[in-house]
Amino acid sequence: MEKYLFTDGTNVIREAQSKEELQILIQSSADPLKVRIWLFNTSEWISLADFNKRTSKFISPDKKVIPLIEKKEPIKPVRKSVIPGLLKKTLIGAVAVAAIFLVYNFTKVTWEKIAPLSIIADRPANNPPVDVDSLIETIEILRGQKLDKITRTNLRIRNTWPDLLQLQLNADRDESREGFRYYNIELSVDNSTGYNIDNAIVKLDIWKNNEVSSSDTLRFVNIGYATPAKRKVEGIYKGDSVSVSFTSIKSKVFNFCYSSDKRSNYGNYNDRWFCKE
Repeated sequence: MEKYLFTDGTNVIREAQSKEELQILIQSSADPLKVRIWLFNTSEWISLADFNKRTSKFISPDKKVIPLIEKKEPIKPVRKSVIPGLLKKTLIGAVAVAAIFLVYNFTKVTWEKIAPLSIIADRPANNPPVDVDSLIETIEILRGQKLDKITRTNLRIRNTWPDLLQLQLNADRDESREGFRYYNIELSVDNSTGYNIDNAIVKLDIWKNNEVSSSDTLRFVNIGYATPAKRKVEGIYKGDSVSVSFTSIKSKVFNFCYSSDKRSNYGNYNDRWFCKE
């Protein structure tokens, strides 16, 4: 009995027990040029044309042959459709894109520009208001003599400096569900003492949940009294609010040294910020 192996390029190999069965397989092939037949006596795959030459019998894929064996339904080649797989990949990709889009839009922070911010530094806690006239009168009584004009003027400036040195912050700001962001920040010191200020250290605090989340310091030097001194602050700051304050101020011309971490200089509460350096 002759045996053959048959394939037509569909990655399926079938066995034929006779030429009649082989003929059925050849007829069922969609493309005779892709037909390959394995001859057991030669142990090799050959094309349909070579098989016809070797067997001296032309087997036409169009010729109907009535098999002598039990009739069987023609075996149709199984072809995998690429459409369902492609459709599945397309749907998965579309779902992934939609998910990314929804997550992005849900988590995206949208900032809306609001009115600019303008604040003035609060009066320092370690420099409460003073009745300077009463203070001068007390000093003169204790000394038993009048104070000269310059001494009276300088003492008045040292004890009322928060009213004469105004620290201001101006900034653009945006608002979102995360809070505020501040940018184009400008700090200015308006000096109305009538004297030059040698230097001043200014602190910028960013607040988040009632705590300082970040701080920056800036130094002003040679602050005149004709026009306010101004400094730009680079960058963007995010938080619930901002505040500014003086850390230290010094002016030799009227013997003044202020520090935010002191109660007074030399323990002299009648003239708490007097110093000579």
